[in-house]
Amino acid sequence: MRISHTALSLGALAAAIVFTPAIASAQEAPAATDTPPLTQDERIARLEQELDTLKRQRELDQEIATSTATKTPVATLDKKGLTFTSADGKYAFALNAQVNVDIHSFSNDGGALRDEVVDRLIRPTFTGKAGNASFRFTPELGGSSSAAASIVDAYVEYKFSDAVQFRGGKFKSPLGLERLQSDADVIWTERGHSTNLVPNRDVGYQVFGTLFDNAVEYQVGLFNGAADGVNLNNDLDNQKDVVYRVFAQPFLNSSVVFLQGFGIGYAGSDGKHLGNATDTQLGSYKTPGQQTFFKYGTGVYSNGKETRSNPQAWFYVNNFGVLADYVTVKQDVASASATAELENKALDVSASWVITGENVNYKGGVKPAKDFSLKNGTWGAFELTARYGYTEIDPDTFTGGFASASSAAQKATSTGFGIGWYWSENLKLLADYDSTEFDGGAAAGADRRKEAFTSGRIQFRY
Repeated sequence: MRISHTALSLGALAAAIVFTPAIASAQEAPAATDTPPLTQDERIARLEQELDTLKRQRELDQEIATSTATKTPVATLDKKGLTFTSADGKYAFALNAQVNVDIHSFSNDGGALRDEVVDRLIRPTFTGKAGNASFRFTPELGGSSSAAASIVDAYVEYKFSDAVQFRGGKFKSPLGLERLQSDADVIWTERGHSTNLVPNRDVGYQVFGTLFDNAVEYQVGLFNGAADGVNLNNDLDNQKDVVYRVFAQPFLNSSVVFLQGFGIGYAGSDGKHLGNATDTQLGSYKTPGQQTFFKYGTGVYSNGKETRSNPQAWFYVNNFGVLADYVTVKQDVASASATAELENKALDVSASWVITGENVNYKGGVKPAKDFSLKNGTWGAFELTARYGYTEIDPDTFTGGFASASSAAQKATSTGFGIGWYWSENLKLLADYDSTEFDGGAAAGADRRKEAFTSGRIQFRY
């Protein structure tokens, strides 16, 4: 190595300076030469010059090494994915992925519903940053059919500070606490009833940030205005939705450890949508088994103001957690013969208990203390889950002729239980059972047959 060689050369020269007088005195007679021998002072001066040259060479070597280090990007491959980062940290590009392979089974359905194994979700995610600017792009390649391929997230951001950040593109509007939770962190194979009444994805602009050492977060944005449950790509009218959310963790930075994991908030939206018989701009509602139990009748469409209200809360302490999400939607609708303002409601309350003792959180998922390993006799982490939820349709929907009680249920109520087995931070297995009962939805307005949905999942996150 050049630096080590330089250091040795410096030492040798220094030794030569020390021993030069002794060597000179030991010589009995100088050899015959055409030039007179160098004096001791001249030799010392020459050696000092060579030392200066070597020192400068060493400085140049160090400058080159430092310059190379500042230009060489750092590649990191670990359990969080593949990341390339510039040496100064200002630029980065990352590749992550999530794959969910599910199994669905229905009992008590008389053979009417399909049991299947499906690539429920296949999502590579590309992210990057350049200084304070960043982007995210996530396509969806999974689903029950090839037609499910779509763009999930595609947006850019700019961070002015923790308190003021900007986002524009396609992403989740800030509605629905369970909807806002990352797909990789949701503790069920399918989300609950509260997600029926909020958009899946919307397109727009949003200002957001955190305050008071992350104890308060806020979002406010202007969006095209996706219908309930819809993954919107293009606007369908000239109207827009204003969407807002404030969520506080009042004890996050306090000494009251038991309450540090308590959070409470409120979100809402206000907009106006004018649909028609072709583009109704109205959503349909599903059970946890992803079976549609309610949709509006033919020729019914949105006809004016739509307002959502969404109180929400969570509480996490050590290995126990609860999430509560309540949504109401007031919407003007119309048909060829009538108009009305209808109010639909949905609730989801979900609880989890990690029986192996690891912490549970809204973000990040369960991280096993020890990964599953037959060789080492370790079993990962186990989580028990339970939930209750419902979606309730305004009775005026049926009396006003906007839906038929013979084909659409007025209410769906679900209870569910499940278990999660976390082999590592990257791989988990889920097994869930949800039972859903209905008010109406069958011939002559009778109650629709009870739905018993059993599901399993292998999830890889990276």
